[in-house]
Amino acid sequence: MACATLDLESELLQGERLLLRTIRLLALRAACPALRRLFDDACGCGGGEAYGALAVMMQQLGVHGRRRIDLAPPGGQPTADERVLLEAFARAQVDDYRGLEASLEDLSGAEAPASMGAAACVVAEVFAMAGLMLPLRSEPLIFRFAAE
Repeated sequence: MACATLDLESELLQGERLLLRTIRLLALRAACPALRRLFDDACGCGGGEAYGALAVMMQQLGVHGRRRIDLAPPGGQPTADERVLLEAFARAQVDDYRGLEASLEDLSGAEAPASMGAAACVVAEVFAMAGLMLPLRSEPLIFRFAAE
């Protein structure tokens, strides 16, 4: 079970560590059955759906992305791109869909397909229902209309 016992030394919360471990291993095409069990343990009955949605999101990013995403090796400190990925899920948890779209476009280097945002929302919602809140480390992108 070595693939399930990675140590991520950082200030990240449980949900963020779980996302990073999984994203890194999916990118290496080295996912193992223990990862899905970690999602089941962390998220209960929705764990499988969250894991599947994350896998779909990463596949969509690979297919539609026009730039290479910088990922750290398993156990390493998060890269700038990984922080944007975490930010995308945090924005989805607080219903900041404009911010989510902006994060996904930043990551892909192009307009992100709706399926990518939908998958991020599924992961974020399952995490929220399991109490795995992801911190929004920057301000939500809320547009205010000027008074006329």
